[in-house]
Amino acid sequence: MKYILTTLAVDKIERGTNFVHGTNYTTSAIESFKTLKGILPNADFNITTNVDSLSTDSFLNLDIIKLNNYHCSKGAFSFHLNLKSLALKYCLDKGYDYIVYFDSDWAPTEKLKEENFYNLFEYMEKNNLDMLCERPAPIGAHKRNMSGCFFQEKIHDYHVLEHDFWDDAHVFNEQFMVFRNNYKFRFFTNRWEQFLWWTIANDIRNYPDGFEIGVSALEARMNYDYYHWKGYISDCFKFYDICKNLHYRF
Repeated sequence: MKYILTTLAVDKIERGTNFVHGTNYTTSAIESFKTLKGILPNADFNITTNVDSLSTDSFLNLDIIKLNNYHCSKGAFSFHLNLKSLALKYCLDKGYDYIVYFDSDWAPTEKLKEENFYNLFEYMEKNNLDMLCERPAPIGAHKRNMSGCFFQEKIHDYHVLEHDFWDDAHVFNEQFMVFRNNYKFRFFTNRWEQFLWWTIANDIRNYPDGFEIGVSALEARMNYDYYHWKGYISDCFKFYDICKNLHYRF
């Protein structure tokens, strides 16, 4: 079974917002993957990044991207979060059975073993799952009751009140996702990338990128699980939030 871990890590681009996506992410990703290499000897690793002068070990692929601008003109969280789609795009047509995406500020804990991932993949096979994700938020229900909706801007930017095509989609937590590589994954990745360029061209704020992820999964007709899989990698990853609080997943 061939699988890859992939992430997005963009070096610091100055922007007057309180969302910082910077050099510490690139450094964090490299250090995490060095640790993971010792834990997951059969995995491949990719970082999609805008830095082409990184010094790293040969086991780690650097997929270089370059944009003139990495932010929209909106307020907080202005970074083009849908660039994460390119970290998946790199994995197409390379023979992988499974693709694991996690944010570049995540790190493994001592509980993670390669067996955790193999058991996770087996669970997906047995249940015919195309995608694992977490924290669903239904678009249809939120657009009918906008109080407390954390993606109101997306409802208006995509004119969702004028149609019901995406009502059955969910807005997922985009920090960690696992995919089975099939035609649905290709459709999903292509669709998510389309959203990336659309949002850039139309100056649409990318937060939360879970909106575009959920719509892409719906249109790709993916079978997904957002809860029962978590026990397979319980407490296997950790990260610090913006307030420096430590979190363990899952």
